[in-house]
Amino acid sequence: MNAVSQIFAVLAAVIYIAVFPLESFLMHRPWAQKFLSTPPRNVPAVMMWAIPTGFRNLVIGLGVLAGVAAVNMGYLVVGYTLVIYCCLNMVLTAPAMFLADMQGHYPKKGDSIPGTVGATVPALIALIALPF
Repeated sequence: MNAVSQIFAVLAAVIYIAVFPLESFLMHRPWAQKFLSTPPRNVPAVMMWAIPTGFRNLVIGLGVLAGVAAVNMGYLVVGYTLVIYCCLNMVLTAPAMFLADMQGHYPKKGDSIPGTVGATVPALIALIALPF
């Protein structure tokens, strides 16, 4: 796996892993609410999905890191499979934030764009760079 794919795969994993505690444990903090575009009045309602979503992000991020580690240890099939599957998961599911935004579920139209870009673009770059 080339350096560009590894760098962007690891960046994508770090983003997903970093968001995990915000969604799963720190949503009651004002700075986490602002970062996640969640109005304080909505926190109790979103916690039932925020906790599992945070853990899903953790698992996907750890899967990418395990895949990159496996490739670097010579387990190419396992490593590539993990990286491709996990990065595809990121690329295919993160745009759902934008869909929710367009349906009016964010405080303001466009609030999802930074999160959608951050959750999608690094993984997409990692996948695009794989064949090179």
